Amino acid sequence: MQFVFEKIHEHYRTLDLNKHQEDVIACAKTFSLNANEPLIIEPGSIYYVSEGVLSIAMDEDPRIIGTTIEFMPVGLLEWMCPVISFNYMTLTAATILQISVDDFERIFYDTSKSYMKELTTILSYMLIVALDVHVERRTDSGYHTIKAMLRRYLYRRSVNTKENEGIANFIIRRTNLSRSYVFRVLAELKEGQYITVKKGKLISIDRTLPHDF
Repeated sequence: MQFVFEKIHEHYRTLDLNKHQEDVIACAKTFSLNANEPLIIEPGSIYYVSEGVLSIAMDEDPRIIGTTIEFMPVGLLEWMCPVISFNYMTLTAATILQISVDDFERIFYDTSKSYMKELTTILSYMLIVALDVHVERRTDSGYHTIKAMLRRYLYRRSVNTKENEGIANFIIRRTNLSRSYVFRVLAELKEGQYITVKKGKLISIDRTLPHDF
């Protein structure tokens, strides 16, 4: 079976995973961040992105690993494994819910089995999405990575309409591909009328992309 982020995320969004949200909101501190603003993880806190989307990168590595998914408990990985840290940056304006680790434990560990099942499902999909990124970007061919990223970009734009990142920057920030190579491939695909790009943003894939470049 081939990993495809669009199918994974669309299925995830059909699941009923929001029963715990009322308990989170009841004890949360709510604040807003502008686009391209970092979320600073405070020790002892867990965060939820109520509106908007955040990028995720390893500390001291500017490449984006992925983005937050709905109901993802941001800061949980750092709490469970304090020897690692991630950088979170808003891709759009975002509304953030902040709760304490004590409240997190009370909600998910002490409230009900259904909440624990929700958390287990969310964590499972976080792992699946991370594995999908690994499979997508481990290819030996830079062109095949770009092909996959084109489809991911169009899907992300359809889900998060406020995202404003151009297609070239989207690919460069998430891969090891050189800027010159990415721009060359995009230019030739555009010239061959395989894709439509306007003001730096991919609008559509207009016909089957070449198998190789």
